[in-house]
Amino acid sequence: MSHLVHDGVRLHYVVGPKGTGDTSILTIVFVHGAGSSHEAWTLQVEEFGKQYQTIAFDFSGHGKSDPNPKMTSIENGYTEELAALADHLELQNFVLVGHSMGGGVVMSYALRDDFPCPKALTLVDTSCDLNLSNLAAGMTREALDTYLSLLRDRIKGSNSKAIEIIRREEIHKTRNPHVMQRDLAVVDGFDITSRIHEIDLPTLVVVGEHDNIITPSTAKDLEERLPRADLAIIRHADHVPMLQNPAEFNRVLGKYLDWVDRQP
Repeated sequence: MSHLVHDGVRLHYVVGPKGTGDTSILTIVFVHGAGSSHEAWTLQVEEFGKQYQTIAFDFSGHGKSDPNPKMTSIENGYTEELAALADHLELQNFVLVGHSMGGGVVMSYALRDDFPCPKALTLVDTSCDLNLSNLAAGMTREALDTYLSLLRDRIKGSNSKAIEIIRREEIHKTRNPHVMQRDLAVVDGFDITSRIHEIDLPTLVVVGEHDNIITPSTAKDLEERLPRADLAIIRHADHVPMLQNPAEFNRVLGKYLDWVDRQP
């Protein structure tokens, strides 16, 4: 088990097959969303760990990380935890990949000039404005869609690795509702719309074709606000495309990472 201590809190992370420490190899840091954990990125840590250094991080109170009672916001809480990871691992040549709330953290990180600068970003099903008043209806529909999808898979006897990860994530959210409640309180009010144009880094914006929370039109708006961004829509996927269509997601992300890796 790999961990660091930040602000007196033990934070957990996992690394891929190549480990960490070789600054000549591109490092991919995967950042999970609300109520989730490093496990959401299991398939990507394994797949891209064959070529790059891969890391998946647990925010405080998630996965195997200890809770942090002082957590207040994305900008002054989770972003600083991500920065602590970058400092702990002495990251230099790295890409940040953030999903949903984690995408907000990645954008907040990129706006800080006192943190190690990533080479590029990938923003998955996220927005520069995460106010719950704009997302609540979509979250309700998405939760119902996830429940019905898992029910259909159970009836069919499906047991793929991605489905099992989704099931475990949903069970964890049900058994630990305080984690999601805290995350929703943390993200509510996150709005960096007025500053998003300052993120002058190569950025891939990714969204599930059927996402009800961050719709493709919202993702398109984010892409247009960023100075150096492209948009990719993952077919047959909702809010968690890296698990709902991992083959397509990995193909798209892999093509982008190959391009990033070839840049000076």
